Amino acid sequence: MVSLKFKNITPSSTVSLNNIYNAMKKNGESAISFAAGEPDPTTPADVMDFAFEKAREGNTHYTPSAGIQELRERIARKYEKIALKEVRASNVIVTIAKFAIHSAVESVIESGDEVLLQDPSFVSYPEIIKLAGGIPRYFSSLEDGSPDIESLKNNISGRTRMIIINSPSNPQGWVANISELKEISDIVIDKKLYVVSDEIYEKIIFEGRHESILRFPGMEDRTFVVNGFSKSHAMTGWRIGYLIAPPEFAPYIDSFQQHTITCAPSVSQFAALRALDDDDFPTHMNIMFRERRDLLYDLLKENEVFKLNKPKGTFYMFPELVNGLDGEEFSKELLEKEKVLVTPGSQFGPSGSNRIRLSFAISRDQIMEGAGRIAHFLRN
Repeated sequence: MVSLKFKNITPSSTVSLNNIYNAMKKNGESAISFAAGEPDPTTPADVMDFAFEKAREGNTHYTPSAGIQELRERIARKYEKIALKEVRASNVIVTIAKFAIHSAVESVIESGDEVLLQDPSFVSYPEIIKLAGGIPRYFSSLEDGSPDIESLKNNISGRTRMIIINSPSNPQGWVANISELKEISDIVIDKKLYVVSDEIYEKIIFEGRHESILRFPGMEDRTFVVNGFSKSHAMTGWRIGYLIAPPEFAPYIDSFQQHTITCAPSVSQFAALRALDDDDFPTHMNIMFRERRDLLYDLLKENEVFKLNKPKGTFYMFPELVNGLDGEEFSKELLEKEKVLVTPGSQFGPSGSNRIRLSFAISRDQIMEGAGRIAHFLRN
């Protein structure tokens, strides 16, 4: 009999839309997708060449469960520069980024504990919390996509154990500044909470700069930093990321990994090691995404149906549909009538019911054609 916690996992409501889109493509129809959750370039050639050479040398076996030592040390040094404090390699666990989130939540949450999420936020957070036996609770966002600190404070209860933050954020493109992170860190320290800081989009920032909550006093004992190479180096298929855990938790998460995935893929770890030396690719990709963001924004801003904010980071736009339009119905009809796939905003939290998410990780030609079809749909 299937366990209750598995039965409680909410399936993606976009699956049916993706199935329709895939059928259109298979039939040779000219369908366009704004639903991509990954960069469209290919992994840099130097990263692939280094990884393949390491594989040819025989590095295709198990690694230490927490990752190869050189990679862990490089990640620790990277975060010492970001956090402006000592970061030990012994607290770094090389893993799949989404599994890092899962490991962090599992290591803290007991049955019935509450975890606070920003509304809206990444679709997997609430399901990961529920799998750990926890209860997801949302706090509000301000109009610019930043967290509503008062809402965060008001939603803390006696069962709250953890907060998950994501900067730059999916889906709103919010980029945290020092003062916002300081407010959140003060709350975490005062209430003796833990925080998962998902920093996977750190290299895709158009305004502002990447900051980590890890930098504030005492947060090294209360912060789980999640990051990786999927977005920065177009390495989604390599399934490689990392977790920086508080010292108290790192050995136990390592043990958890030993009995689940054993270790991250060996060849992918060497690819990640090379990616840490490659700053050119993220820089060029960032310029490309900024141009695409500006293009999509300019194409949509004249449409009275959309209320738009220009994202400061990531490759997503999260427009609000005015006049009471429903995001799921809008997405369904847009796909049926114009062969354009977008992601309904309801996937990202209660406030997303009248929104859609548009990814601009597609070519300029596709953006222009897709935006034109959206405009035609709205005129009709």
